[in-house]
Amino acid sequence: MLRAANLVVLFAAACTVAPSPTASEVVSTAASPFATPAAEPSAAASPDWPSLETALQLPVVGAGAACPRTSGHVVSPSFGPGLGDGPVYPVGLGTNGVLEVVAADAGGFMNKVLWVASSAYAGPVLIRGGRLGAAGAVQFGSGDTGPRDEFRLTEPWASSQGEEPDWREWPSYTFVPSLGCFAYQIDGVGFTKVIVFEASRT
Repeated sequence: MLRAANLVVLFAAACTVAPSPTASEVVSTAASPFATPAAEPSAAASPDWPSLETALQLPVVGAGAACPRTSGHVVSPSFGPGLGDGPVYPVGLGTNGVLEVVAADAGGFMNKVLWVASSAYAGPVLIRGGRLGAAGAVQFGSGDTGPRDEFRLTEPWASSQGEEPDWREWPSYTFVPSLGCFAYQIDGVGFTKVIVFEASRT
């Protein structure tokens, strides 16, 4: 009889319903198998754009002075001549730094410019600009976006047939308010480059 009584007690204990956990206990129990690991560096992390926004360092050109255009050269067999010594180049201004523009719908002038970055540089690129010797801005557009005062480049959105490995390219439009002498400032991680060009109509 004693053994039977003990079995009854054990059976009753096994059938006892445990009290429901509190909300805090549910959260704790559910979260523990999915604990967020420590953050690891990622190449896809958003670029630190403010660190690239250095003051514009455009050259001073006196009234009536000749435009000190940047010369161009073939930077890759896949593209036309690019201006400057890289690693980021504007393509579409020939070898003499002249942008042949057409009238823009919203006023001023515009034309296509292809930006390319060599395999020597894989970081973000910030491009801004302005007019030399007078007031005026350089603005940028791409696709259905623009014009805007700065151009931020990371992952490429185009490619060319036979393009060399790890080169990047970005088709765009350059907008200027008038004909005359202008400059791009190209900022990347560890460098600043200035490219001078002349907006002209034939």
